[in-house]
Amino acid sequence: MEQLVRAAIDGQQAAFEQLVEAEKSKLLAKAYSYVGNREDASDIVQETLLQAFKSMHQLKEPKYFSTWLFKILIRQCFAFLRQKKRTLVVETELIQQQLIEQEQSMNYEIVHEALSLLRKDYQTVLILFYFYDFKVQEIAYLLDKPINTIKMYLHRGRIQLKKQLEQRMNKPIKQKEVIHMLKEQLAKLALNFVSIPDNYQLLVEDYSIEQATFMWSTDDLEEGIEVSLNPNGKLLDLTRPPSTTGTLVTTQQQQAIAEQFLTEQYTEALDYLTVSTIIEKEDETKFLYEQFVGGYPLESYYTKIIVSKYGEIIDFKYNGYTKAPPRFPTQLSSKDRILQQLFKAPWTLSMKYLVSDNYSVAQSGLYSIYESPIVYQSFNAIDGKALFEEEVEEDVASFTKFPYVQPLEKQTTLENIIGVTDCMEKLREVEMDENTLCIVWRKKDWKAPKDKSMENFLLERMEDTVKAKVDKHSRKLKEFMWFKERTGELDLSFAACRDIACTFIATYFKEYVPYLQLQIKKPSFNEVNRAFFTFPLHVAHGFQIEGEHFYVGVDKTTGFIDTFRSPRIDLELLYSYDSPTIQPIENVIPVLKEADAFLQWSRQYDENKNDEVLQYRLGQSETKQRIVGIDATTGQLIVSKL
Repeated sequence: MEQLVRAAIDGQQAAFEQLVEAEKSKLLAKAYSYVGNREDASDIVQETLLQAFKSMHQLKEPKYFSTWLFKILIRQCFAFLRQKKRTLVVETELIQQQLIEQEQSMNYEIVHEALSLLRKDYQTVLILFYFYDFKVQEIAYLLDKPINTIKMYLHRGRIQLKKQLEQRMNKPIKQKEVIHMLKEQLAKLALNFVSIPDNYQLLVEDYSIEQATFMWSTDDLEEGIEVSLNPNGKLLDLTRPPSTTGTLVTTQQQQAIAEQFLTEQYTEALDYLTVSTIIEKEDETKFLYEQFVGGYPLESYYTKIIVSKYGEIIDFKYNGYTKAPPRFPTQLSSKDRILQQLFKAPWTLSMKYLVSDNYSVAQSGLYSIYESPIVYQSFNAIDGKALFEEEVEEDVASFTKFPYVQPLEKQTTLENIIGVTDCMEKLREVEMDENTLCIVWRKKDWKAPKDKSMENFLLERMEDTVKAKVDKHSRKLKEFMWFKERTGELDLSFAACRDIACTFIATYFKEYVPYLQLQIKKPSFNEVNRAFFTFPLHVAHGFQIEGEHFYVGVDKTTGFIDTFRSPRIDLELLYSYDSPTIQPIENVIPVLKEADAFLQWSRQYDENKNDEVLQYRLGQSETKQRIVGIDATTGQLIVSKL
C-alpha cells in the first residue's frame, strides 16, 4: 500500500484513485454516522476525496494515509453540519455602500479590537457561535467543556463585548447590533483587499472553523479572485489576476513591496521569517519566507508572496510563525550510519513509465529500475533510527491472462459509448493539458444550490454529472466517471460484471488486449453495488508496468459501467519495446555513493502532538532531489524533479 501512497504523493492520479477505492465504503459509513443521510454522506465523501487529492503532497508519512484521510472526512462532516444554518449573502455594491456609510456600519478594526480585549475563552466561544453558527452542544464538544460553561461564556462574553463597543462608539447599542456586526465583518473585510470587476460574480462564500473563504470569477472560470481570512479577520490567502499595464518595477522593489504588505498584515512576521527563495519569471517574482532553526527551515511555518512585474501582490499565502520553536539537538547521529542502511536494504526489480519532466531520465518511456522502500524513509536526527516500521508484506496479488470475449458492435458517438442520454446536456468542455480535454454532462432540469458555500460550489461542479477525458486530437476516450447514481432491477453476478468490463475493453481498446492481464480477486461489491476490475499492462515475460492498467467499475443492478480509466502509456511504446539487458543489483548498487543524507525539520503527526522534529532524509548529493531508484540497464541513479 505504501508504494501506492508514494505514487499518489508524486502526483499520480491513478494511484490516488486506487487508494481511495479501498477506503470509500468506510468513509461513506463514517460520514453517514454523522449526517444520517446517504446522499449527504456521499457528497461529503466526494468533497473529502477532492480535498485529499489537492493536499496529497502534504502527506509526509505514507503509513498514516488512512488516518490522515479520515481526519479530513471528519472536518468535512463538521463543516456540513455547520452549513445547515445560514447564508450571509455578500452583495458587492451593498457592502461597499455600507462601508461608506459610517453611521450605519461598524469599522472592522473596532470590532476586532473589542473582541481582542475579551478573555480568550470568551473570544473563542463568541467566534464559534456567531461567525460559524456552531450550536452550544457542538462548541462544548469541540472545546471539551460542559454545556453550562459554554452558556456562561456566551452570556458574559456578549455583555463584555457590548460594553467595549459602546465605549468605542460613544453611544449605547443593542445586543442585536452586536450579533449583526460579528456576522458581517469578515465579508466586509474581504473586499478591502481586492477590487471586484463588473463581470465577476460571487461563487463561494464559505465559513469553516479555521477560516472564511470568498471567491469571485467570470462565468467561464478562467480568471478568479480569492480571499481567505482567519476568524479574527487576518489575511491568510489572496489570489487575483495581474493587471495588463502599469509601471515596471525591479526585483528589489518587488521584494520591498512584498515585505511591506506582509508587515501590514502581521507586524512581527519579519522578526521570525527570513526570505529563503526568490524565483524570477518574466511577469512575476515569487518570494518565500521561512522560519529557520539551526539553519534549517521549519516545515509548518512559511509565507509565499508573488508580486507582478507592475508591483501588485497577486498571490499571498500565510502559514504563520512560532514564538516557541523546537530546540536544535546538541548532538546528531552520524550520516554514515544512515547511508550504510541504504546499501544493506532490499532492492527489487520493477518496470515503470517515467516522464522526463518529472524524473531524471533522458526521455519519457519504459524503464527497468531497482526500487527499495528505504528511499522513502526518514531517520531520527539524534539516534539515526528509521522513523517508520517496516511495511508488513501484504498478500501477493495473482493474475491471469485477459479472458477471451466477443467484441460488440462499436457505438459511434462518445455519448453513446459512455451512456449519456437525451435528458442530459453538455455543461462544459475544458482543455486539461495539451493532449487532454475534459467534458462534463448533467441532466437538464438540475437545480443549483442557492447559497455560496464551498461545499455547494463543488456540488454545483460535480453533483449528478458525468465526466469524461478524451484525447484532444483523436477524441479517443481516456476515462469517465458517473457521479449521477443509476439504479436498476438486475442482480448480476461478479463474473457477469467482469465479462461486461472485458467486453468493453475488447470492443473499444482491442489493440491493448495482447498486453493485458486480469487481477484475480475475491468476488465482492461495494456499498453501491459496484464491482471493480483491474487489468494491468505487461510487456515481455509478463513483466508488469507499475501503475499502468485499465480500471473498470460495473453496477450489478444495471450492467452499466460507471467508472472507467485507461493507461497513460502510448501504444507505440508497447509496440517498440525491446527487452534491455538487466544488470544484477550488485553491479549497479555502487551508484548509491552519489546519495547523501540531509537534515530537515518535519512536522510529526500523531494523536497527542504536532511537533516539528529534526530528521534525515535521503537524496542525491549534489541536487538533494529525492531518490526514486537505480536504472537496471545503465546503473544510473534516478531522482524525482518534483
